[in-house]
Formats: sequence, structure tokens, C-alpha cells
Amino acid sequence: MAQAAKLKVEVRKEVSKKENKRFQNDGYIIGVINQKGLDSVPVAVKKDEFRKVLKDNGRNAILKLQDSDKNSYDVMVKTIELSPMKFEYYHIDFQKVSLTEVIKVDVALRFTGADFLKPKRLILNRQMDTIQVAGLPQDIPDSIEVDVTDSEDGDSIFVSDLAFGKGITTDVDPNQLVASISEAKIVVEETEEESEALVVETVETETTTEE
Repeated sequence: MAQAAKLKVEVRKEVSKKENKRFQNDGYIIGVINQKGLDSVPVAVKKDEFRKVLKDNGRNAILKLQDSDKNSYDVMVKTIELSPMKFEYYHIDFQKVSLTEVIKVDVALRFTGADFLKPKRLILNRQMDTIQVAGLPQDIPDSIEVDVTDSEDGDSIFVSDLAFGKGITTDVDPNQLVASISEAKIVVEETEEESEALVVETVETETTTEE
């Protein structure tokens, strides 16, 4: 298991709009640490530091939060809210986890090889973008790869075809369709002459109707 990425957070002693605004103006993202059976802990984390940790370790990484009261938490990012106007990180829900307890998480499906379908006039029809999996927090992947490089017209990919990795399972029906491959439809565009002929025919029809 890789070592959990460390991230420092500030405990928000006062939960108010004024205090939240102060943190945000200082370059922080507000958030909470959710704990099963315990009160949540309001915190704030430096925006730049959070972005870097997320980029380097992935969306489903285990993070070791160290707060300003010298407490430590093993967490995963549960949800990230974006501000409606600027689409920047606004609020984060961290979920405290135990490294010995199985959890369920929605994991992104990453389709690769789609560019190889274009020369064969094929298209990828995705039916699922994420799938819920279960496993120990440290085993949860950031994404599950679906390689369609060698796919042909009429091919289908089901949940049973996915490779989840060691210790990872899913309750999703193995027969559920993940994606399919089909032939691209060719759209025939009208030529300028055909378009003009259609206009003339329409005008003549309308004139006849008036008579």
C-alpha cells in the first residue's frame, strides 16, 4: 500500500458566513470531516495544496489530514462542490475511513482506444460513466480502464468484462451493458442544386394551392 498523502487543514472554530468568507478570501476551501457516529469537524484547506494532492494522488486516494488542533484523520474525498458562477472548488466533504473496513465508492470508467475506432468508421456508445465498487479504502482505484482498441462493429462490453483489481468487487449486475460499438451513420448533405430545386418545387406547390 502506498503511503497516504498528507494534507494540513485548519479547524473552523466559528461556523458563520463571515468566517467562511474570510477563509475563502485567504485562499482556502471550506469543508467538513464526516465521522461515523460522531459530530462532523468543520475545516478549511488551502486551495492550491488540495489541488496538488488531488492531481498527484487521484480522486479516490486516502489522505491523512492533520488539523490545527494536532488531530489526525484518514479520509477520502466524498464530494466536491463547485461555486455556481466561477466553477471553482467551494466546499469539500471528507469521509473518515478505517483501513480495515470495506467501503463502497463510485469509480469512474476510463475508456481508452476510442481513436482506433475512427479509421474503421465505428463509434463508442457509452452506457455507464461510473460504477460502484466495494473494497478496502487503500485498494479502491482512481478509475477502471475499459480498452476498446480492438473492438469491432456489434461488440458489447458488460460489467462482467471489467477488470476491477485485487480485492475489489461490485454488486452491479454482471450482465449490465457498459458500452457498445456500432457503425457510424453517414449523413449525406444536400448539394446546392438539390437545395434550390427543393425551394422551387415548394413555391410552385404553394402557388397552385392558391389558385
